[in-house]
Amino acid sequence: MIRLFGRKKKTKGKRRVSKKAKKKVRKVSKIVKKTRARRVKTKHKKSRGTVRKVKKERIVKRKKVKPKRVRRVREVKIVRKIEPKAVVKPVINKMPDENAYTLLKRYRISTVPYSFCKDGKQLSKALKKIGFPCVMKVSGDIIHKTDVNGVRLNVKNEEEAVKTFSELMKIKGCKRVLVQKMITDAYEIIVGGKRDLQFNGIVALGAGGTFAEILKDVSFRIAPLGRRDAEEMLSEVKFSSLLLEGFRGKGPVNKDSIIDVILAVSRIMERNKKIKELDINPLFVTTKKSFAVDVRIILQ
Repeated sequence: MIRLFGRKKKTKGKRRVSKKAKKKVRKVSKIVKKTRARRVKTKHKKSRGTVRKVKKERIVKRKKVKPKRVRRVREVKIVRKIEPKAVVKPVINKMPDENAYTLLKRYRISTVPYSFCKDGKQLSKALKKIGFPCVMKVSGDIIHKTDVNGVRLNVKNEEEAVKTFSELMKIKGCKRVLVQKMITDAYEIIVGGKRDLQFNGIVALGAGGTFAEILKDVSFRIAPLGRRDAEEMLSEVKFSSLLLEGFRGKGPVNKDSIIDVILAVSRIMERNKKIKELDINPLFVTTKKSFAVDVRIILQ
């Protein structure tokens, strides 16, 4: 210490600290540091957790308040072309029987009195008109009627007619029933035509009925035909002598009526190019006239 003017002057200097005090200070400083470090960690954890929660809350709020933008898409009308359903044609394109009979009438080929029936009312009218005995046949897409038992001969009364009508309508392919007057004491022949690629229309004359395909006694000519050609066809077939002279008590047939039918078929084949096949089977020939009993026309 230095005295100035009779007073002691304090000099700056470090205080002396004991070792014990230093140890205490060190311990306290360590404790303080640890406590600070813990506080900082807890603060960071809390702050991070709070921040994450806040962010989630904000995102949720945004979703609720501000929905996502929807892009506007132009409406395009897709028009699909609906193709018409393909009509499945039958393997054999057969002309309806009603049209076939009207075609024969147009070319002056006489037919047996007939009527087409769909139901019981039409059947009763047809029976009153035609009378008994009568013949009942199936009419529709059936080509060979005898193969399906579709021809009933000698129907004698109305009860039998009603029963046969119900039986025939059950046959597959039958759309109507053809009722015809029954003719006896007549010869059966066939007159037909066919479309050929090389010769175009061909006319045929042969033995008729169910044995037409078995006997194969047929004469052919290329259309158009003259009267002389038709006479030659009639003389060429084997059964012509039976027709012209008579057989088993039956008189000779009217020759001119057969020739007229042959010429009419020739005209049909010449003028109607859509006809592929024509069969008048049988053609009943009597001493006075010829009657077409059954007709089948197949189109191309």
